[in-house]
Amino acid sequence: MHLEKALSIHHATLIAQISDLHVTRPGKRLAGRVDTAAALSRCVKELNRLRPKPALIVISGDLCDTPHPEEYQHLRTLLAALEIPFVVTAGNHDDREQIRSAFPQAGTAASGPINVLRTVGDLDVLVADTSVPRAPHGVLEPEALDWLDAALLRNPERPALLFMHHPPFEAGIAAMDANNLRNADALANLLGRHKRVRHIATGHLHRAITTSFANVTTTVCPNEIPTVDECVH
Repeated sequence: MHLEKALSIHHATLIAQISDLHVTRPGKRLAGRVDTAAALSRCVKELNRLRPKPALIVISGDLCDTPHPEEYQHLRTLLAALEIPFVVTAGNHDDREQIRSAFPQAGTAASGPINVLRTVGDLDVLVADTSVPRAPHGVLEPEALDWLDAALLRNPERPALLFMHHPPFEAGIAAMDANNLRNADALANLLGRHKRVRHIATGHLHRAITTSFANVTTTVCPNEIPTVDECVH
């Protein structure tokens, strides 16, 4: 099922991830042929059927495609059927202010990166915004790195998951590797100081990949629409 990746740290804590939804305006299709709204609706139904039910869903960027306010309102409507709490952050196709307008609970800051910390059972879920306004590549801005550093300093004995949009490694897809996380070294240095991050989960590549980054298992979440070489990204 190419629509969500579930991560379990302890048997009592289940977190699900979906990514790269690329929702378009009602009636429009991605690249003229892919019905992303229908794909998301199927995904929501499957997520609602999961047993045990996840405690949280992380939607890790590229929520909408162009972006446009009508797309975000369409996304809100589609996600209204979701029976599980969720958090969002931005990808390279997104607009931070439009996300905040559509999802007032997104992040804690009124501007800048949409970073989210959620405590779920005995687990900390950190969602870091790697988007660069009007650019395809990713960067953890200084304020995002500071936020992540401070968040990881809290409760240093608790395990943590880190979610973000852009992968911090090269995947062997030249067009995408040119637009991955540009300051991955800064993230690696930070993770070297904080050993409680047990997993890094990303998106952006529209396919499933598992590797290791800074000695932390790192994955790319597949999605329910075609891979990057089959659609506009």
